[in-house]
Amino acid sequence: MAPKATPIRRLAPVFFIILSLVGRASSAAREPQYLHVQMRSSVLSQFWGQPVSIDAHVLLPDSYYKDPQKHYPVFYWIQGFGGEGQINLSDELRWQRAMRRLHAEFIVVFLNGMFNDEHQEFADSANNGPWGTALTTEFIPETEKRFRAIGTPETRFVGGHSSGGWSALWLQISYPDRFGGEWSLAPDPVDFRDFTGPDLTRMPPQNFFKDDAGREYAVDGEPLRRFVTGPGWKQRQFESFDAVFSPRGAEGKPEPLFNRRTGLIDPTVARYWEQHYDIAALIREDWSTLGPQLRHKIHIIVGTRDQFHLDGPVALLKEELHALGSDAEIDFAEGANHFTVFDWKGDAIYYILNEAVAPTAPASP
Repeated sequence: MAPKATPIRRLAPVFFIILSLVGRASSAAREPQYLHVQMRSSVLSQFWGQPVSIDAHVLLPDSYYKDPQKHYPVFYWIQGFGGEGQINLSDELRWQRAMRRLHAEFIVVFLNGMFNDEHQEFADSANNGPWGTALTTEFIPETEKRFRAIGTPETRFVGGHSSGGWSALWLQISYPDRFGGEWSLAPDPVDFRDFTGPDLTRMPPQNFFKDDAGREYAVDGEPLRRFVTGPGWKQRQFESFDAVFSPRGAEGKPEPLFNRRTGLIDPTVARYWEQHYDIAALIREDWSTLGPQLRHKIHIIVGTRDQFHLDGPVALLKEELHALGSDAEIDFAEGANHFTVFDWKGDAIYYILNEAVAPTAPASP
């Protein structure tokens, strides 16, 4: 979740690099260090019956042009709702300072998670199409080939914030052999027993707006009932969840999880959500296979004062993983909210890259 959203732009039909940001070039060479890239996806275009592209911005390491034989690890970063992969100069410097302090270099790819004015979470979906498949089988191989990545799972990482944090964890558990680790900051609900308050796994289902005692759930300082029907990004955030997690209805639209007026949860849709996208449940059910594949790979950080109560589902997932014997690193940033979680340990980005450094020594072709 995030408090802004920007309409998605019509994407280009072929992969290309836009060199329009040449003002932000490396100091060592007059070559663009921050690039905008797009790639048309065959599987997404087939699903939609028209050209659909994956969109990203790429930050190249300091030595990229000085050492043309050098290959690099890659960190894929996914922003929260409304984030289209663009970063400002301050954020660019934040990532660069972290790498320079660590004397380590990564290619950083900031993925655009927005599609049709909603966050598609990089999950294969009945409504949005196969975004996870497109990313892992099309975009990642092509991007890593073009930008001299090492190109091994051990040197490929994924992370994100909010909806992007959920996406990062989803990609790691869905494609455990493709990524060497994930780092999620304040992810969208990772355990559907607490979806910003209501328990979606209850049968018969409870009301989405209030608990059994009739007390209304609240997020970001207002009743959940008002939040999900409010103007702007708030309403679109919950419509985004329907688009990603729900089956497609008879009219070709996502089946809504709950009635926006009454809060009544559709038990069939809730069950579909749980069976297909409840990360905690999926990990539990497939732990015999996933357990060995996820060793040392799961890292989650959430603030104890998250405005959207995303610390609740993270706590449930932590209990689940502990019971399974997982070595997942799950931390609660005391006093941090949904956005100040970036300041954890002084700088969460530095902390994350520091953890990713060990297995990422540069290699030559």
